[in-house]
This record gives sequence, structure tokens and C-alpha cells, in this order.
Amino acid sequence: MGYELHITRAAEYYDSEEHPIALDEWFSYAENTPALTVGGWIWWGEDRHPFYVYTCADGSVVSMTWFEGAIDVKGHFGGDAYREFGSFAEDLRADLQGDDGERYTASGVLPPDN
Repeated sequence: MGYELHITRAAEYYDSEEHPIALDEWFSYAENTPALTVGGWIWWGEDRHPFYVYTCADGSVVSMTWFEGAIDVKGHFGGDAYREFGSFAEDLRADLQGDDGERYTASGVLPPDN
């Protein structure tokens, strides 16, 4: 089973629709960020949308896809999550969160809020 990271404005990534990163905002950001390139296309209903790829410092490639108001980061990489994806989250005025609710910050990983 894979593990994902989420760039979200919500307190919990699964509530991202309540505090969304708008789809058009994401596309504009991704298109204007040289580190992101179109990796292919996905279909949502009758609409085709791009997903983006990012090459990590260790050479691994991850996908970044908008889903229900958050950006999902999928793939395997060997680096520090915040160093890899923190600037994307900051640029989007959002947080970087793992599937288990932990938050990745410049000062380290914070445990989930309980």
C-alpha cells in the first residue's frame, strides 16, 4: 500500500473541500513552476486534466495531482518531505500533511492533532 502526502489548507487533509486550493489556482501555479512538468492526463467525469510530475533530489519521480481541494503527492522518494515539497505548500499558502495526520515543517515532523 502506498503512502501519500497532501498539500492542504484544511486542518485535516480529508476536509480539504472545506478550505480548498482551487483547481484553476493549482493549474496556474503548476504551469508557472519550472520544477513541475505535465506527466500525463487523467479523466474526471467527462473532463481531461493534467497531472504533474516532480523529480526529487534523490532522482525519484513523484506525481502531484489536485483532488477535492488538495494536492496529492504520490510516489516513493528517499529525502526529507519538507525539503522536497515544503516550498510548494508555502507558495500555495497551505500545509504539508501525511496520510496519518502528521505535519511536515521546516523544524521537523509534528505529530497529528488529537
